[in-house]
Amino acid sequence: MQSLFYRALKAHTIFCYARKHIIMFSFLGFAWAQEASISGVVINEEDEKPIPGANIYLKQLDVGTVSQMDGSFILNKLPYGNISLTISVIGFKDVIKSMELDEESYDLGKIVMLRDTLLFQVIDVDAHDELQPHNFASNVYIAGNNFQENEKASLAFTLEKEVGMSIQSMGQATAQPVLRGYSGDRFSITEDGVTIGDLSNTSVDHTVSMDMSSYNKVRIIRGPEALLYGSNAIGGIIDVSRGINKKARIDKPRLWTLVGTETSNKTALTNFVGYLPINSNQQFRFSYLNRESGNERTPKGVLENTALSTNEATGTYSYFGKVSQSTFAVERITMDYGIPGSYEGHIDGVDIEMEKNTQKYNYHRDISFLGFETLDLDQRFIDYNHVEKEKGSRYPSVLMDQEILSIQGKFTGPHVTVGSLLGYRKFTAGGFYWTPDAKEISLAIFGLTERRINDITLQISSRAENLSIIPRGGNIFLSNIDPAQVSNRNFNIFSGAIGAYRNWKNWEFSLGTILAGRNPSIEDLFSDGPHLGTYAFEIGQPKLGLEKTIGMETSLNYNTEKSSFRLTGYRNYSPNYHISTKVGSGYQIGADWIEWGSGSSGWLYKYQMKELKSMIYGIESEVKHKLAKLINIYGSLSITRGDNLTENKPLSYMPPDKLFFSTELDLKPLSISLSLTKVLPQTRLGEFETRTDGYFLADINGSYILHSSKIVHKIIFQLDNIFDREYYNHLSRIKLIMPEKGRSIGFRYRMIF
Repeated sequence: MQSLFYRALKAHTIFCYARKHIIMFSFLGFAWAQEASISGVVINEEDEKPIPGANIYLKQLDVGTVSQMDGSFILNKLPYGNISLTISVIGFKDVIKSMELDEESYDLGKIVMLRDTLLFQVIDVDAHDELQPHNFASNVYIAGNNFQENEKASLAFTLEKEVGMSIQSMGQATAQPVLRGYSGDRFSITEDGVTIGDLSNTSVDHTVSMDMSSYNKVRIIRGPEALLYGSNAIGGIIDVSRGINKKARIDKPRLWTLVGTETSNKTALTNFVGYLPINSNQQFRFSYLNRESGNERTPKGVLENTALSTNEATGTYSYFGKVSQSTFAVERITMDYGIPGSYEGHIDGVDIEMEKNTQKYNYHRDISFLGFETLDLDQRFIDYNHVEKEKGSRYPSVLMDQEILSIQGKFTGPHVTVGSLLGYRKFTAGGFYWTPDAKEISLAIFGLTERRINDITLQISSRAENLSIIPRGGNIFLSNIDPAQVSNRNFNIFSGAIGAYRNWKNWEFSLGTILAGRNPSIEDLFSDGPHLGTYAFEIGQPKLGLEKTIGMETSLNYNTEKSSFRLTGYRNYSPNYHISTKVGSGYQIGADWIEWGSGSSGWLYKYQMKELKSMIYGIESEVKHKLAKLINIYGSLSITRGDNLTENKPLSYMPPDKLFFSTELDLKPLSISLSLTKVLPQTRLGEFETRTDGYFLADINGSYILHSSKIVHKIIFQLDNIFDREYYNHLSRIKLIMPEKGRSIGFRYRMIF
């Protein structure tokens, strides 16, 4: 299958090279011997901060660029004549500048971008009218300076201050996001709308296969739009992006560099990104990242075996045609990290080696077909390898490999999107992890439409998917599952959502409901063996059916030029919630736990999948206010509850209540903010849980931008846990071993040539 793809790609490339790029006939009136340049600075109207990554596009010539970290941009070698320049960036209203070029140099000065506050639209950077769905008010968008100042190594720690967000972990490398109490594969982590293809959603000891220093945008998507990305969207979708604009052309070589350090784990970070234009319609992007972090320091000492080593390399080739763009990319990331030892698992700890190789091909085309205006094709092949070793051992105890091939096609027009996804997954397990090898084949069809009826905006989406899980039979060792039950499973999954929105003056009210279906994974069905990284002997349930959830969300919003307020309530009911719990009382040897290494290395509790009725509900609130020209304040409240309705007790691993406050002082070019986090004690305890005390944290972060000739310098500083408080995260699986990290000072230095 890959060979066919490569042959097709080769043929497409030859065709593109053979074709001449001809400027549109409407530009015959230009005086081609005369050339002009246009420059300017893109800034945010709210705080007058520069906006990096804004798209500047000249449609008549089909050329463009992006703004730099200081918001500046320049377009050179433009012919004289009438032009229309479009400046766009996600979350802001487009700015269109029409003018006649008859001089060599035009400085547009400051270009002020206004927030799209009425409809909260997510505006795509492409210069055509694609579907711009109305966002759920609880959606989150982080980019630019806000992203860079809060950036951490992991996705979870980068998002930890967002409303409704929590973290589960077994050390710094394994930190995973929790959305409104949902973890694992009850939400999807995607990159540009397609799965990242690792095993982080299957187990708490598996790291998310990305370093956030390589990315610059994150969206948390809820409501009807979420079903465009997957069926298991009850918690939402976290979509990350490297910020590579499909239409942006780099007119000259550019290099972005980043170095950084952090004291709590003695981090050394190096990252660089380069852009190299080949000619007017071809360019190459490359990047390399290395992160070396030692064991994590806590107020009670060093948490052993938590070091992390990350290496990432990428290469991207782009071709720009008149009405189409093609992109081919290869990416490789390796992450070596440790799981601390525990008396409830392996005493000395576990070392994990992860490797992921990705090949991507994207084709984008402007069309005019049955009311659709764009066509996007995305093909990805992912090869993922995962090895777990006992600390100090040369030989693997657990091996997991998977190959993923996905092909997605999507048509988009004004107020409508339809598409289809074909997926293939091959899973292989080895060592003492006695899960049978298996294949997954899936076919999904999805769509979203948006219509306005009087003063109400309606948004409807649906997704239908067929999934087949085909385990390999043979001589597999199973001690707790009847081998006769290891057979093919087929699931028909239907998910649908509807949202309604009403705006009046400065107010907005939204109401949405979603029916989501989640299939059990290969591991949920057929696992039967020790998993050292999770301190567990995992047992599946071959007869698990679809997990169905009915969810509702309502929001009330108030927005003015200086202030905004949001109050959101949500409630999600599942009649067959899948959960893994300890077998028996947890104390009977053999039945409830097994010795590992003849008792010298530790023991593993037995966990088995089961179904129960559940209800997860909560309240979120946010307040923003521009106190003065230079001061911005923000506050949020997150309350989440989870109930086990079958056994009439709380669900395990629900996040405690959280209050957050921050104030930002913008002194240009210096920006500095103070944030305060108050987490209340968690006393609503589920099965085998222990109480966790509350805590208070104070953090400081900021940045300083310096311009020197044609180079932009940016220094980012972070001071976390200022008072070196000893605190415990309720969702940490190692909270009985050590508290969370202590005081930490971080510096990052960015430079753009």
